Amino acid sequence: MPSRRFARASFVGALVWCVLLWVPLAPGAGVFDLVSRLVLLAVLVAVPMLLESTCDLWDNDSLAMRLASRSVLAASLLGAAAFLAPTGMRAGVLTLGWAAFSLLVAAEGARRLLAMRREGLWRAEEVVLALGLVALPGGAAWLTMSRWGIDPGPYGPLVVLLTAIHFHYAAVIAPLWAGFLGREIRQRWTGAHLAYTVLASAVLAGTPLVALGIALSRTPAGGTAAETLGVLLLTVGAIGLGALALGLAPRMDDRWGGVFVGVSGGSLLLAMVLALWFHLGDGLGIGAPDVEWMVPRHGWLNGIGFALWGALGWRRLKPRAVPPEALAPEARRPEVNA
Repeated sequence: MPSRRFARASFVGALVWCVLLWVPLAPGAGVFDLVSRLVLLAVLVAVPMLLESTCDLWDNDSLAMRLASRSVLAASLLGAAAFLAPTGMRAGVLTLGWAAFSLLVAAEGARRLLAMRREGLWRAEEVVLALGLVALPGGAAWLTMSRWGIDPGPYGPLVVLLTAIHFHYAAVIAPLWAGFLGREIRQRWTGAHLAYTVLASAVLAGTPLVALGIALSRTPAGGTAAETLGVLLLTVGAIGLGALALGLAPRMDDRWGGVFVGVSGGSLLLAMVLALWFHLGDGLGIGAPDVEWMVPRHGWLNGIGFALWGALGWRRLKPRAVPPEALAPEARRPEVNA
């Protein structure tokens, strides 16, 4: 089963990530070291674990997901090995497995979007989940460029690596997390679903605007306006979703699942408040922290607090998140007494 393969991959990946905490990584010390470890947390643990949950919520027998589930362990381990090799062609080649894997995941996301269009069943949470899958190649592309030493800006190696982590967390992990949140809200807190739809849309719109602003920052056009708007949409939307997760947590039947999701939502809220301060503090006259101060706090809140606790929480809650209409017809047939 694809879901079991993703589960095994996330378990092995977690062990490898713990071992790598004691191993020097090639990108370097300081901020580079921390960002590298957070990227590896996404590649080795968070993304495979969230994909396991998506398999159990949707049809998991598509060709793309079968191939993705068979390749995820090798792809993630090769991606981790890329951080042990010096920056250059060898390290870049090691990331190509993750890039190929990401294309399979994106193909599944595109298939699900087409199915929604064909059936006319547009639900915000399902669209968010599918778009999270579609976005993975963006993160893989920046990861490959970072380890290969390709700088398209030039932005500098740190910005390239930060863009890779931005895509993995903001464009992939956050939409998948938000999709699961929306499913639970639809079932347990229907009065909050409109607010959820608006906030999730803001996150989806903000992520590419931030990337566009970064891309334009080294051109004559400049990207300040696009990046500022993207940061506002992304941070405000994420803060709102974090607050919704905190409000939803006590409504869940599974107490520990609710605790995990509540911790995840609270961590997201705090991380995005810091991001808002970092980007807008100077403009508002309240001073903004520097990168050296910001990255450890924002990074660990996002990596451990939001992504890891969130992935664990949704993994525990996923059987309760399946809506009746997603079940196969034979699963909905009433029992017939003999």
